[in-house]
Amino acid sequence: MLRAPAARDAADLAAGVGDRRVSRWLLHVPHPYPPALARAWIAQAATDARAGTAATWVIEEAGAVIGVVSLRLVARHRHAELGYWVARRAWGRGVATEATRAAVTWAFAAWRAERVFAQTLGEHPASARVLGRLGMRPEGVRRRHLRKGARYHDAHQFGVVRAAWRDAVGHNARPDVAARSDRALPRARPRGGGRPRRAAARGRPAR
Repeated sequence: MLRAPAARDAADLAAGVGDRRVSRWLLHVPHPYPPALARAWIAQAATDARAGTAATWVIEEAGAVIGVVSLRLVARHRHAELGYWVARRAWGRGVATEATRAAVTWAFAAWRAERVFAQTLGEHPASARVLGRLGMRPEGVRRRHLRKGARYHDAHQFGVVRAAWRDAVGHNARPDVAARSDRALPRARPRGGGRPRRAAARGRPAR
C-alpha cells in the first residue's frame, strides 16, 4: 500500500534507508541515518505538501514501511522527477516496479505531466531495469556530475514522455493504487501558472 508519510514511520524509515547497501545509491542520504533525520524529513514532507511542489508516498507492507517513492514537480515545464528506495528485505519481489508505476501513473493523471524523468547515482543495473519497465529510456550519462561525500559520480539519465508512457505501459498501470494514494495525500493550496491542485511531500531522500 502507498500512503503519505506519518510521524510513526521514523523508525522504519531510519532502519530501511540506513542500510549502507541502500543509502550508497541515494544522493541526499548519509550513512548512518538516525531516526532524528527521519523525523526531520517527515516534517519537511508536510511542508512541501502544503507548498504543492512534490508528492511522496511510503510503501507499507504488513504494517511496516519498506520504502519510499516520490515525485518532484518542475511546474514551469510540467516535468516530474521520480525517486525511490526499497528496503533490502523487500528486494527482488517487484515492490519497486509496482510502487514507481503507480507514482508515474499519478504524475501523468493528477499533474498532467508531459514528462517524468529519473537519474541513478553511477551505473545501477537494478534501478535501470525498474525504470525500463516504466517505459523510461536511457538519455545519456553526465560524467562526474554528482558529488556524494568526497566522491564524484556519473549521473545516468532516464525519461519517459506522456505519449510513450500511454503506448508502452500506461494500459498496464494500476490506476486503483494511484487513486488510493492520491486520496491519502493532503490537498495543496491552489496556485497559478498551471501548478497541480494537490500534492504531497517532497521526495529528495528517495533518490
